[in-house]
Amino acid sequence: MNPALSQEQQQEFWEKMAEKYPLPFDEKNLNKTQEIIAMAEQRGVQPDGATILDIGCGTGVYTLPLAQRAARVTGLDLSSEMILRFEKEQEEHDIENADVIQMPWNDAAISEHQLENAFDIVWAAMTPAVRTPEDVARMNRCARNWCVYIGWGGVRENPFLAEVFQAHDQTFGPPPGAKAVQKHLAAMGIFTELELFRDHWEWQGTEEEAVAHAQGMLRTQSKAEPNLDLIREVTARFTSNGTVSHRTEVEKGIMTWQAT
Repeated sequence: MNPALSQEQQQEFWEKMAEKYPLPFDEKNLNKTQEIIAMAEQRGVQPDGATILDIGCGTGVYTLPLAQRAARVTGLDLSSEMILRFEKEQEEHDIENADVIQMPWNDAAISEHQLENAFDIVWAAMTPAVRTPEDVARMNRCARNWCVYIGWGGVRENPFLAEVFQAHDQTFGPPPGAKAVQKHLAAMGIFTELELFRDHWEWQGTEEEAVAHAQGMLRTQSKAEPNLDLIREVTARFTSNGTVSHRTEVEKGIMTWQAT
């Protein structure tokens, strides 16, 4: 996420992303989630009976499956549309031990909601909310026992978006992620192993949806001003029978550490 964007611009991007964002109990998504939870467990993190905070929870991809094992979970997100989908999933799966708060990840908000030192586990997965040293320190302060971070590794490949970015003289690659957070932790005196793994996801929509998606990605993840004519030219080359499909191949990294 472009750090120069205002909170309102970031929120607008995620409101649009919510329309096609993964849902927690779709079989493929749930299988991936359970694999990553198991990776955290292998490092000593125990979600059974715990209180858990999930920063940048989105539709509840991690929050709601964790709730099926935890004592209580709380999700945080900036996007009202993400929260609406979270609450719909929660209701459909009869999950009563979860709540969700719409808030930014800053000191004023965590103080207002009394989140400091309030959770056994603090979880953050693929969220731009945890990026700076201050973001990481805040995460550490909210945990009594464990922190779990899943973030970008060194790979993000998508032929459609790469071509859109190239048309604007930009490079499509991974945002700052796990390795940057690992450095912030080291500066805090916390040293943890980074485990890298591969993942992918599919996107499908109409031409106009694809144009809007590419426009949002450019605006939030580059310094270029989107040129809709250029984006439409690229989109047309990826369209078949009125539908645009593209696949993103990524590397992710997981880290766990005991809160200090």
